Amino acid sequence: MKAHLSVDPDSELIDEVVATPANVPDRQAADELLAPHAEEADKPEVVGDSAYADGATRDAMEERGFSLRAKCPPVRNATGLFRKDRFVVDLETRTVTCPAGQSVVINPTRSGGGRASFKVHCTDCPLRRACTTSRAGRTISVHPHEALLQRARAEQTDQGWLERYRADRPIVERKIAHFVRRAWGGRRARTRGTKRIGTDLDTRAGALNWARLAALGLHRDRTGWVMATT
Repeated sequence: MKAHLSVDPDSELIDEVVATPANVPDRQAADELLAPHAEEADKPEVVGDSAYADGATRDAMEERGFSLRAKCPPVRNATGLFRKDRFVVDLETRTVTCPAGQSVVINPTRSGGGRASFKVHCTDCPLRRACTTSRAGRTISVHPHEALLQRARAEQTDQGWLERYRADRPIVERKIAHFVRRAWGGRRARTRGTKRIGTDLDTRAGALNWARLAALGLHRDRTGWVMATT
């Protein structure tokens, strides 16, 4: 089983905790983690790691009114040849331009994305050996949420975006470290079954929140529970 947390970076209180099977991708817990804010008109910005940064998750969050600050997974090519980011994907003209300056049309696919084949240009291309080993030439896949991912990658190069991301991530990581301390139960589930494990996680989160509230100065007076003022 895996535990997923959402944390308020200002108060460092755990907002929600969700248990899922270990083989479930982290992004599938996003809806439950954000459930407490689903009906709010002014929804908080969501800061997360790259597990929540795929196009489908971004699109679903925006549909629900959330903005997401998460780094897109880096573009890689296991062959060591030209990565996709060496190609210019122009969604307005529906073309892709390769490092050699050749442009081809994006052909739509059933998935909603597209494919751009450079087969006709690869045969005599001087850059072929650095680009592809395929006899059919190089093909670039265009993601169904390509526009959303392009915008996200552009945003994460902004210094202000990076500063906010770097400021909030350590707070959440620290709270996760607190959550898995041995004194609070460690990393192993203390029971079996998703429902029982979920109850155990809620109890652990509640105890941590009470400890945090005490540190923030929560106390009782004649009117009830109040926070300390500075």
